Amino acid sequence: MTQNRTLKTELEDALKYGYVVECKDRTVHLTVEARDVFRNADDEIDCPLDVVLRKNDFSLQDLMSWNARIVRFVRFDEEGTEITLNSVSLNVNL
Repeated sequence: MTQNRTLKTELEDALKYGYVVECKDRTVHLTVEARDVFRNADDEIDCPLDVVLRKNDFSLQDLMSWNARIVRFVRFDEEGTEITLNSVSLNVNL
């Protein structure tokens, strides 16, 4: 019974987070596995983008080829509404 409860919790957690990549011509949604989500040193919920890209069969080069503008780490509430936890603008000129 405990194993089933743990599995259910992990599956529910996996559906709670994701990455949204807003590109010039499209928006890409990346799934996040529950085991990749953790609390960072600032006690904020975090997840490494490179790991998520790899697990979704993409790379950082794919991210650049999409002309990505903004990458958002999101949580989904009970109704499925996206809540942005963190965002990074990639539209930076050096």
